[in-house]
Order: sequence, then structure tokens, then C-alpha cells
Amino acid sequence: MTGQGTGRPESADRDVVETDDPEHAHHLMARRFGAHRARISGSRDRFRYRRETRGADELHLDEVWYTLSARSENSPYPGFAALTVARGRYGFLHRGDELHLGPGTTGRYPDVSFTLLADDVAASVVRLPTPRIAAVAATRTGLPAAAFRFTALAPLSPTMATLWQSTAAFLRHQLVDDAVTASPLTRAGLVDLAVATALAVFPNTTMTLPYLAAPPAVRPASVRRAAEFIEAHAARPLTVAQIATACDVSPRALQAAFQRHHGQSPMAFLRAVRLRRAHQDLTRARAGQTVAGTARDWGWTHAGRFAQAYRETYGCHPGDTLRAAGVPAPTERER
Repeated sequence: MTGQGTGRPESADRDVVETDDPEHAHHLMARRFGAHRARISGSRDRFRYRRETRGADELHLDEVWYTLSARSENSPYPGFAALTVARGRYGFLHRGDELHLGPGTTGRYPDVSFTLLADDVAASVVRLPTPRIAAVAATRTGLPAAAFRFTALAPLSPTMATLWQSTAAFLRHQLVDDAVTASPLTRAGLVDLAVATALAVFPNTTMTLPYLAAPPAVRPASVRRAAEFIEAHAARPLTVAQIATACDVSPRALQAAFQRHHGQSPMAFLRAVRLRRAHQDLTRARAGQTVAGTARDWGWTHAGRFAQAYRETYGCHPGDTLRAAGVPAPTERER
């Protein structure tokens, strides 16, 4: 009852399917999510299946309602999918292992063949392509992408489960905002947030790394080229891997070199560049320009965090800069 992550970049999208016919419901699931063999039980008179999917590039969020009980035999799930139950019960059974989820709990779909149990459920699912997560893990830790895998179905702790649920709620809120999803930079930021949170919340092989040798040294000239590349392409979605490729160094080596020469990661350097560009735009603001819109233009999905970073850097609220440019102050919501 989940989607297959293809890893194919897409723009923001929305899709809704619903039916009161159980057979048709499983046909819809099979068309979208892959073949499965299901046995259903319960009163068909009250059956309803609905799935609403919102996506932004490689990130997809499903809201699923299924009002019968079902037991299905599922093929291995090809990507990363984490589910949070709002109503009813979910269960995953595989290789003698079990994970049972009730309201308010979170778990990850198995990446091996498994049995899925569902009983009158309403749930949300966050999906990402595993290769994207593995690439970020490799950049951060040096673990080869081929060696990356998730090692458990449940979050590390209740605190981590809460972190995942709050992040998923934030992502869902952002994806219903057309102004957010219209920006390639904010869409990329949402994907990055989901990937980073998945790596922190769910046990994986980066958490049990053996000793890895330090990355090779990067010459200062390469670091300068990387900084120039970031400056020249700050208005585009960028990853550490793309920046490293442009400078002919490895992502992990670039991370270490930036920390040594700039005291921050390449992505932190990129955020600082984008903050400066946003400041420049606000000082030259035109009628109708807003703080929230300017923040989104430069990849800041959370207006409050943008305002905090702006105050720390420029000593004032971005709305003050907007007013100084002769544009009316932002509303309280934009603050």
C-alpha cells in the first residue's frame, strides 16, 4: 500500500484516487504501488479507500485511508518509506521479525519481501529514493553508497520518532502551499530535510561505521573554485556531489576542505550566499514584494528561520529592510 520510489526528478504534483469497491481499490494500489496478493475482511458496505499524494521532485507524501482489514503479501519495497499511523493498526512481518504500529506510532517499510497487516487505517507515508539517501550518507561519512542500508524498521528512540513526525507534518504543510512548491530551491530544500531526518531517525549502516581513513587533502585552489561555483549557481538547486564534481574532488574531501578553510560545510556556505542574495533583493524591493516570497525565492521554506538567520547576520528583521526600500511592512504571518 505504498508507492515505489523511482528516483526520477519531478516537479511538484498532486494525485488523488478513491473508491468504495475493495477490488478496484487493490487494482489501484497494484497499478501505482506494485503487485501484491491480498485477503480482505470486514463489512464491504462501509468500505472506502482514498489516497492523496503530493510530491516535490524526489519527495512524495501519501495520505491513505482504508476502512477494511487486509493481509497482503508484498514484494520488497524498492525505496525508503516511513509510515505514521493516525487511526487503526498496521503491521509488518518479515523473516520472523515483526513491527506493529498503532495510532501515533511510526515505522519504516521493509526492503525485503514482507506481509502487511492493515485494519481500518488512516496513515501518512513519506517516500524517498534510497540512492539519494545513500549518496548523502556517503558524502557525510565516507561510507560507500553501495554499503548503505537501513538496519531496523523502528526509529532509534521515541524522541527520534517525534522528530520524524514533526518533520513529516512540516513537509506536508509545505507541499500544500503552491508558492512553496513553485520554487525549485524550496523543493530541493524539502528533499534535503527529509533525507537528513531519515538518516538521523532510522538505524542505518552509517551508525556502525568502522574506522574510515581521512579523505585526501584538497588544494586551496579547488576550494576557491568550489566557492566560485556556489556563487555562480546559488539560484539553482545544488548538492555537495554536484559542487565536488565541478571541482574534480570527492564530496567527502570537499566537506573536510570547506570545514578547514571556511569553518563551515559547503551547504552552510551556500545558505549564507543565498541569505546575502535575499538581503540584496530586499534592499532593492519592488511594490508587492514580501519577506516570505523573497525567502522562498532563495530556498528558505521556513519564514521564521529565515528571519532569525537574517537578524543574526544583518541585525534587523527582514521586514525592516523591506520598509527601508519603500515597500509596506510584511504581515504578522510573514514574520
